[in-house]
Amino acid sequence: MDLNIFNNSLSNPLARKQKIKLFFIFIVISFLFWGITKFSKNYSALVLFDVKYVNTPDLLIVESDYRVIEGYINTSGFQILLYRLAPKTLNVDISIANFEKSKGIIDLISQRRFLDDQIIGNFLSFENDRLYFDYSTLKRKKVKVNINTNFNYASGYNSMNDSRVEPDSVSVSGPEHKLVSLNVLNTEVVEKDNISNNIKIIVSIENNDSLLKVTPIEVLFEESVKRFTEQVFEIPIRVINLPDSIKIKLFPEKVNLTSSFPLEYIEKVKEEDFELVFDYEITNNGKFQSVPVSLVKYSEFSRNIRWTPKTISYLIKK
Repeated sequence: MDLNIFNNSLSNPLARKQKIKLFFIFIVISFLFWGITKFSKNYSALVLFDVKYVNTPDLLIVESDYRVIEGYINTSGFQILLYRLAPKTLNVDISIANFEKSKGIIDLISQRRFLDDQIIGNFLSFENDRLYFDYSTLKRKKVKVNINTNFNYASGYNSMNDSRVEPDSVSVSGPEHKLVSLNVLNTEVVEKDNISNNIKIIVSIENNDSLLKVTPIEVLFEESVKRFTEQVFEIPIRVINLPDSIKIKLFPEKVNLTSSFPLEYIEKVKEEDFELVFDYEITNNGKFQSVPVSLVKYSEFSRNIRWTPKTISYLIKK
């Protein structure tokens, strides 16, 4: 045997580094196998779980400082480590609690099976097997819904103002002092641009108060949208509140009125559907030289009504 080969391999720095690297790899692999074997076994340990109350009875509001369950569980070491690194939230059924005056008591032992179903493993015991909470009863009230919209219609289109909200009122439950002054609930802002079709959308109710419960939390909003056309009418002005002893001459006696309305109603809208009046009372017995004319009648289909001139002059004949 040539001993020089052996001596050369020992004196070779590269070979020495590879042996050291292999040694550490062996150590790491051994440690991993040991850890897997160790953590795969079941252990009993104290673990903290966050609490979420569920199945709260209607018209009941819960106030509790008990937000943690401390329980001894039996499960694998991996699972215990996971629960401690990332605490799990457990649901606690409040509907089966004992209610006494304004105090409530939840027996965790009676809910053990319900809690076991939420974890990997099972509960052995609890540090505190009861959770205590305060509660108060709520009042209920019907509140009107206001649709909060920001609509922009396409050129030549407009709303028919026949909007419908279903339901138009919602049930709100909460502390009495919160409901006394609450008469309207707004929806979240709904924005739409370039609208040219009928609107039918589901809108959420805006509720920024955690003590108020709104049912339902959404409503249906519908509104008809049609293509509009524009037409000009010459409307005579009617004089009102004129004393019998006075005669009056208007300048002008007619004004041009422009109105938009749905294209399909173009044959239905007539001059007779509009009425403009000159009210003698606002002249202060003839002291003002010109007064505005007022629109007192218009077609139900009309939109964007305007007329010129807005004010007119007059001559009194006694």
